[in-house]
Amino acid sequence: HNATSADPRHLLGSGHVMAMRRMERMSLCRFPRLLSAFGSAFQASNHSSQKANVLLLRGIQRHHARHYRSSWKPLFGRPLTDASIIASNEGYLIETLGFPEDKLKNPRTRKQLTKEIGVLEERVNWLKQRLKLEENEIKKIILSNICILGFVSEDNIEPKLDYLQQKLQLDDKLLRKIIMTNPSILNYSTEDNLEPKLNWLQQRLDLEDMVVGKMIQRTPRILAYSIPDKMEPTLHWLQKRLDLDDEAVSKMIQRLPSFLSYSIPDNMEPKLHSLQQRLDLDGTAVSKLIRQLPSILGYSIPDKIDPTLDWLQKRLDLDDAEVSNIIQRLPKILSYSIPNKMEPTLHWLQQRLSLTDDGLSNLMQRYPSLFCCSIDTNLEPTLNFYIEALGDEDEALSLVIKNPTLFGYSLERRLKPRLEEARDAGLFIDAGCLRRIGQYAEKGWHMSLDYQARKLSRQKGFEGKAPIPI
Repeated sequence: HNATSADPRHLLGSGHVMAMRRMERMSLCRFPRLLSAFGSAFQASNHSSQKANVLLLRGIQRHHARHYRSSWKPLFGRPLTDASIIASNEGYLIETLGFPEDKLKNPRTRKQLTKEIGVLEERVNWLKQRLKLEENEIKKIILSNICILGFVSEDNIEPKLDYLQQKLQLDDKLLRKIIMTNPSILNYSTEDNLEPKLNWLQQRLDLEDMVVGKMIQRTPRILAYSIPDKMEPTLHWLQKRLDLDDEAVSKMIQRLPSFLSYSIPDNMEPKLHSLQQRLDLDGTAVSKLIRQLPSILGYSIPDKIDPTLDWLQKRLDLDDAEVSNIIQRLPKILSYSIPNKMEPTLHWLQQRLSLTDDGLSNLMQRYPSLFCCSIDTNLEPTLNFYIEALGDEDEALSLVIKNPTLFGYSLERRLKPRLEEARDAGLFIDAGCLRRIGQYAEKGWHMSLDYQARKLSRQKGFEGKAPIPI
């Protein structure tokens, strides 16, 4: 041989060298099978197979190629075997994408391994660039949906992404979020799946493009559901079961798109029945409850709903009717954590307001929305506001216990500005004034402020007059 023939890069195409570089990094347990696969390509050449294999081994050990092409050139006049192509693609998936070896046996994965060498990497790089994905993100997508690599990027995936962005009015960030949440969207046909479903949702629920886009962002798996077998029957059942018109069911789905994923016989119907029985609700009452808090149907009965109701009943010593009344007034209670939200709130109220157990129960029944209030940003600073305004803590405590709704008003937007207005008008700040400051609507407050100011003016005028002689 001449001098250059000793260099495997002279004998092998650049794609072959790249494959050798991957194989060199692969584990020793896989190396004999790879070497055997490549060695079969040398058997019919003019060189002895032993010498060719030695040459190949030296090339694997010593050289790394910088580039490879997606199309392979024949080696000594013969194409590489299927085994060598599969071995190279396996190496790419394992080493570059962190693909688990046990998943390589999956039929869907095996199908992708027969792609021409370089095709998989080319498609991965294209998708990564198109969606501006990080390394961990592209790995997650491919691991969850290897079938994506079966599509020609520019001919199949690009038009699909363009359609979703335009139809749903998505920027690149939102598009990436949807694909990351449900990569299987890239498997769907635009004409046979995406477009018909989005058009149906838009017409069925009377939605604008942007609203449909927000729904898909929150629950991308909607696009996987059949219209006649899943989505339409679900909407029809909701309307009939909860006595909803088209507008009401549309609002409900907009608030909780995952409704469309729930099973009627296994999820929604059993939960509605349980709520009706436990809280003694008629059809109208249960419908109102679900419209106020649609997410109730996503909660587990044994793990969430029943334990919350049991705790509430025991903690506040309530009978069934009292529990039902509280939940109907504030369904959101069922979404709160007992140890992280409700128990700390009750403990603070009882300690800070010096309440007995009966007093606490009475307070919460009169104003269940106290469960919604934050101790640090609402209850504590609001109570301090009333104490400072009155200059008497006991009087302030008595005020809020008798009028617990006074905790529900904004300090910055209502209480503080109105207190300043009252002081500027020269009004005496007592419990009655603070009740008006908190409870009156804007128009009522200004009418009251004007009346109190005129009354004060008349009193001052009367006090300034000289006594009338008898």
